[in-house]
Amino acid sequence: MHWILEHPIIVGLIAALLFELLTIILRFGFKMTSPTHTRPIARVTRGFRVHHGYPGIGLLAAVPIMPMPALLVSFVLIVGIMLFLSDLIHHAVVLPIFAGHHEFDIKYPGHP
Repeated sequence: MHWILEHPIIVGLIAALLFELLTIILRFGFKMTSPTHTRPIARVTRGFRVHHGYPGIGLLAAVPIMPMPALLVSFVLIVGIMLFLSDLIHHAVVLPIFAGHHEFDIKYPGHP
């Protein structure tokens, strides 16, 4: 555990790859797509899609400006890197190769 907290960037990169693997399994193995399975929240977000990279960016932005204990800084870095990098890999690499399109929609398709 001590090593994990001392190397949050490396752990965040590994966690991003594992999280993306889970995303790939859900997408291609179980045929789950985000626009279909998260559509009920469109009413709350006014039709805007919330990609998991968005909270990742928020967490990474919070690290230098929020006073936090070192343990929390490491945790926030790991989760922020994991979320942001996984979303980036998913939309910039995986989906263009395997689905033929990046599918980075700002709004839910068909939502006003």
